[in-house]
Amino acid sequence: MNKLQKTFIICALIGLFCAMSGNLYAGNRDRSGQAGAQHLLIDPWARSTGWGTAGVAEIRGLEAMYSNIGGLAFVNKTELAFSHTRYLVGSGAGIGISSFALAQHLRSTNKETGIVKDFGVLGVSFFTMGFGDIQVTSEALPEGHQGTFSPKLSYLCLHYAKSFNDFIHGGVSLKVVTETGADDAKATGFAIDAGVQYLTGKFKNFKIGITLKNIGLPMHYKGDGFGVRAVAGDVDWEQTLESRSATYELPTMLVMGLSYDFCFWGKEYEGWSKEDLIDEGITRDQAAHRLTLAGSFTANSFSRDIFTVGMEYALGQVFMVRAGYNIETGMYNPDNCSTWYTGPAVGATVGIPLKKKDKLEPGKTMSRLYLDYSYRFTNKWGGNHCVGLKLAL
Repeated sequence: MNKLQKTFIICALIGLFCAMSGNLYAGNRDRSGQAGAQHLLIDPWARSTGWGTAGVAEIRGLEAMYSNIGGLAFVNKTELAFSHTRYLVGSGAGIGISSFALAQHLRSTNKETGIVKDFGVLGVSFFTMGFGDIQVTSEALPEGHQGTFSPKLSYLCLHYAKSFNDFIHGGVSLKVVTETGADDAKATGFAIDAGVQYLTGKFKNFKIGITLKNIGLPMHYKGDGFGVRAVAGDVDWEQTLESRSATYELPTMLVMGLSYDFCFWGKEYEGWSKEDLIDEGITRDQAAHRLTLAGSFTANSFSRDIFTVGMEYALGQVFMVRAGYNIETGMYNPDNCSTWYTGPAVGATVGIPLKKKDKLEPGKTMSRLYLDYSYRFTNKWGGNHCVGLKLAL
């Protein structure tokens, strides 16, 4: 480990400690509800929501597009995923969230020298949140019967991540945020995410993750929904009068986390013999059994801060089960609660191989189809169910 890497990890640890100790009872409860675009705070991926925000240092692959964009650098070749969330089941609101993402690792190989140049990982994702059909009401007909409208919250993202060396992986995301309501009322804004993951330890099993999310300019609504036909002054004809929408900030947040992998080998796994693992050293990608402990701290600009702890067990890449617990000040007090989450979250993943084991070279990653599921408990209604499907080549 060189001097730059040592300096980075020491600064990250000091910053994490100071933030967690200084904000233990701080939060920003006086600003709760003052930010808009709250859908930017909803994680759409089942693999990461299964243990809350605990995996900010651990998350890798396509799901890192939300949790920590630095983890996107671990995409092996191509990943394609779709997820759907039934949000607040039993509330009667009919809220549904759908997400789609694609990530591609960009490499080129010199045919003469065999040298591989790594240009990083490029990805794109789309998030949409719908609320079903809502009755249109007015002053004249407050009971409705004038048709329906379907508000939607969405954002389109362009992602880029790169491994600077074996230890440091960073990335950035550009978001185009859109909110639509009735009568073509619409708000559009732009936001940026940036994140980094640092791996250390003999086999890179200790990780630090830091991400800054939703940095952007204020948004405001505009459109025909803010216009009304009325008579102004002493004139005898109608005019279109338009009111201006107030601006609102984006829900900026800083998330820092730590994780540690306990890796164990069993029988020969994915082309690696037990002797190979002993000679070369075992990493999380080669382990037949892995247990990961993780924790994170989320500093919200417009709501209370959150602590999260989580644990994940993996049987190779075949089966994974995880659980997390979010801790937020006042969450157990009905008179002072600002969240409907009760804390626990659980999830599981099944990986289906797409290639025969005997055709896989030692140390190579097997292409798989992953099925993900997660559930987050809420203090009202029936919680959040999320299912996902990912193809990793």
